[in-house]
Amino acid sequence: MTTQGGPPAAKRVPTERTHHGDTVPDDYAWLADKDDPDTIAYLSAENAYTDARTEHLAGLRETLFNEIKNRTQETDLSVPVRRGGYWYYTRTVEGQQYGIHCRRAVRPGEVDPPSTEDGAALDGEVVLLDSNAEAGDSEFFALGTYDVSPDGHRLAYSVDLAGDERFTLRVKDLRTGELLPDTVAEVAYGSAWSADASTLFYLTMDEAWRPNKVWRHRLGTPAADDVIVLDEPDERFWVGVGLTRTDAFVVIELQSKVTSETYVIPAGSPDEPPRVIAPRRQGIEY
Repeated sequence: MTTQGGPPAAKRVPTERTHHGDTVPDDYAWLADKDDPDTIAYLSAENAYTDARTEHLAGLRETLFNEIKNRTQETDLSVPVRRGGYWYYTRTVEGQQYGIHCRRAVRPGEVDPPSTEDGAALDGEVVLLDSNAEAGDSEFFALGTYDVSPDGHRLAYSVDLAGDERFTLRVKDLRTGELLPDTVAEVAYGSAWSADASTLFYLTMDEAWRPNKVWRHRLGTPAADDVIVLDEPDERFWVGVGLTRTDAFVVIELQSKVTSETYVIPAGSPDEPPRVIAPRRQGIEY
C-alpha cells in the first residue's frame, strides 16, 4: 500500500471492460467500489500521506482561515423576498454552520424589504426550517429542496446527511409546525406544488446521478403509490421541475448541452399528463 518515503501505491488488479466491441484494460477498476475495505484503506493512506506532507503548513492554514473569518459577517440576514403576505429570507448566526430559513408577515403599508442593522432576527419572524437543527451531529449536511406551497401552509424540503446528493424529502405543516408522515427517500434537487398544495412533484436520478424522472406524490398516501409523470431515457438530458412565477403551471424542463424541451401541467389540475410546449429539435434551445 505504501512506498518507502513516497506516496501510497495502489495495487494493480488486471481488469478488462468491453463496450461497443472495444476492450479497455484498467488495473485500477477496483477503486470504483467505495465500500471495498481495500479502497477505504488506500484512501485513508492517501489522506495520511497528505497530512504528513502538509503538516508544516498548519499554522499558515490557521492564519488564512482566521483572516477570512474576520472579514465575514457571520450574523447576517439575506434580502427578504416577498411572496403573498410574507417576507421570506435566510439568516446566519455566528458560531452556527448552516442557515435558518424564516418568514415574517407583511405589515400594512410595507413596501420595502425589512432589515436589521446587525443582521439579527426580524421582529415578528417565524422560523420555518433551522438547518442547524436538521444537521444535528451529522458530519455532513446539505439542503436540497426548500419549497413553500403557494398558499403558504406547507413546506417541502429535502436533506442529505451522507454527501451523495440523494436526499430525503419531507413535508412540514407551517400552521402547526408538525412534520407530516409523507417521506420520500433517494430524491434529487427540485420540486413543485400543485395549486391547492395537495400534490407534490419531485425528481429522482439514475445510476449516473442524472435527474431523469418526475414523480407525483399526493399528500397522505404512501410513497410506494407515487406516479411517474415523465421518464427521460436519453442520457444527454437532465430533468428539472418547478412552478411558473404565477404559480399557474408546473414546468418540467429537459436540458442537454445544445437542446432543450419544456412540458407544462396546470397547477390546478395536477393529475393531467404533461403537455409539451414544442417538440425538441436538435441544437435548438428555448
